[in-house]
Amino acid sequence: MDVKNLKRQHSEIMHLATYILNNIEKSTVEQNVHEIVKSINTITGKLKIHLLNEDKYLYPQLLKSSNIELNTFGKKYYEEMKKVTEVYENYKLKYNTVSKIEQNVSNFNKDTKQVFKLLSNRVDKEEKELYSLL
Repeated sequence: MDVKNLKRQHSEIMHLATYILNNIEKSTVEQNVHEIVKSINTITGKLKIHLLNEDKYLYPQLLKSSNIELNTFGKKYYEEMKKVTEVYENYKLKYNTVSKIEQNVSNFNKDTKQVFKLLSNRVDKEEKELYSLL
């Protein structure tokens, strides 16, 4: 399987996440809140497309594989991704509008760091472990 498209999607998602994290580090969330909300919603769309691609092309190939290692990885990664997706969906619902962020910037900052660390760890793990097997 060609993973170039999946890697490109990772790059786009992490670029937007870095923009948001940079605003947190620079304490410019309130000044750039509209662009941050736009970035969160863009990440959401890109993540949905990425997950659809994985569900349609990657995981079925792994789960059907006669290679035990690929099959095991496929099951493990699929289950783990469901949890990551749930965490991100809860985050998105909590902070997908300007008013939701402005109501509690401190919690937004804390939650964002946690969720994007989880996403970043997942991206790293897929690219280093899973994609190298394919």
